Amino acid sequence: MWVKSLNILIFFVLSCKQYVFSQDTIRVSTLENTSNNAEKFYNSGINKFASKDFKGAVTDFDQAISLNAVFDKAFYNRGIVKFEMKDVKGAIEDYSQALTLNDTCAQCFFSRGQAKYSIGDKEGASADYGKTVERNPLHAPAYYYRGGIKFENKDYKGALADFDRAIQLKPDYAYAYNDRGSSRRELEDYAGAVIDYKKATELKPDMAFAYSNLGSVLRKKEDINAAINAYSLALRLKADYITYNNRGSAKFDGEDYQGAIEDFSKAINSKSDYSIAYNNRGAAKFKLKDFQGAINDYNKAIQFNGQYGFAFLNRGMAKELIRDQQGACSDWNQAVQLGIEQGKIYLQDCK
Repeated sequence: MWVKSLNILIFFVLSCKQYVFSQDTIRVSTLENTSNNAEKFYNSGINKFASKDFKGAVTDFDQAISLNAVFDKAFYNRGIVKFEMKDVKGAIEDYSQALTLNDTCAQCFFSRGQAKYSIGDKEGASADYGKTVERNPLHAPAYYYRGGIKFENKDYKGALADFDRAIQLKPDYAYAYNDRGSSRRELEDYAGAVIDYKKATELKPDMAFAYSNLGSVLRKKEDINAAINAYSLALRLKADYITYNNRGSAKFDGEDYQGAIEDFSKAINSKSDYSIAYNNRGAAKFKLKDFQGAINDYNKAIQFNGQYGFAFLNRGMAKELIRDQQGACSDWNQAVQLGIEQGKIYLQDCK
């Protein structure tokens, strides 16, 4: 007889591109020779930027450029200010002009890459990060961000290589350790992933998502108690609906179904339309033989995501156990229509 298993989902949280970019930007320091009026306006712009007078800084860089049309540093720094002002297109134009005047400027390529990524031009950003490291092979952030794009493109080996290089250049790069751990996880090197996530949390103890990632890999390794502990550490730092869902999933694996229900409920309280948590809570209720309660949760999962094949599959199983065979068969058929091959086996019970 075919054993019907419940489908419960878990998510990993990645740090790639999860925080504000411009922190790695380096401004050109104030020029010592102020005899030239262009340089005076340039220096004034630098000082105004430092005091967050962005409009004043742009005005001064405009003046510097009007007096010296080949002033590449003024174009570059005006680009930085425009990026801070959310004028991304203007920033890219200024970085490009600076590079036209001086294509050896590694930081110009990096800053332009950051700006391109911020508007979704990942291919352009990756190319600029590559040009950055061609001109400055010691630029750790460029390797890191390029690795992030490779990860997003599922080039996990390429991402791993870039994160390796970033860590070699910057041994305390906590984000790179976390994301290298994620690359290793995707390559099924779970032991290596655990080491990297732990290192990330050592370097940055307030990095909640690194603890969450650690928990998810420990769950992969079937070290349930350690996974629950890691998720709990993450939740102490930041109450997050994904982490509540993941800890609930670990409790489910450990057959603590009531504890799982409590965590899935907390996830739902944080995000009322979280279809994953409804499905998972339904699975826990199913295990406790609360079949109608499970059906109610599967109903909510499907309400918020009408394409949720596993929720249809699971609801069919619950309906079967309350002797609603017609409803069960209808749900299994819908699951198959949504690409859940497992439903075909269940449909063998239908006439």
